[in-house]
Amino acid sequence: MFKKILCPTDGSDHASKALDLAIDMAKKYDAALVILHVPHRSENIDAMQRFAEIEGLTKHLSTETNRLSSMDYRVAVATDAAFQNSGISPRLLIEIGEHIIDGAKGRAEKNGLKNVDARLEVGDPADRILHCIAENKIDCVIMGSRGLNDLKGLFLGSVSHKIANRAPCTCIAVK
Repeated sequence: MFKKILCPTDGSDHASKALDLAIDMAKKYDAALVILHVPHRSENIDAMQRFAEIEGLTKHLSTETNRLSSMDYRVAVATDAAFQNSGISPRLLIEIGEHIIDGAKGRAEKNGLKNVDARLEVGDPADRILHCIAENKIDCVIMGSRGLNDLKGLFLGSVSHKIANRAPCTCIAVK
């Protein structure tokens, strides 16, 4: 039924559950699994620091997070348009992103999948996911759905909602 499954991940609990389902479905249908992470420009420094601590990345990232945490204002630290107006440096986002996709790929391979492609792309998450769907002829997207509790999320909608409405393939949102 499915030949290529895409599992976008941000390292959240919902994304982890989606990865489990994507691995299971890929095994069932002998499908290729594409894992995609697109760093979020709006992540806050404290949340990224907590993630780094939980994942044991602090020794690699502590200098960067300490430097950013010591700033009492948000600064744009990148020239790349995707990171404009971010309080997090691109280096920190990329390091954490690589950790997320490496862990997800390792988990898929540990569960017996052989055809796994893990990617890290920069840009708007919904746009990059839709581009990946088109470019790779994805026929199923399995992604986490998380509640949005801020006003911006209410007006702009979640990434999973945008994908479900705009993707030309089957979409499964996991809670």
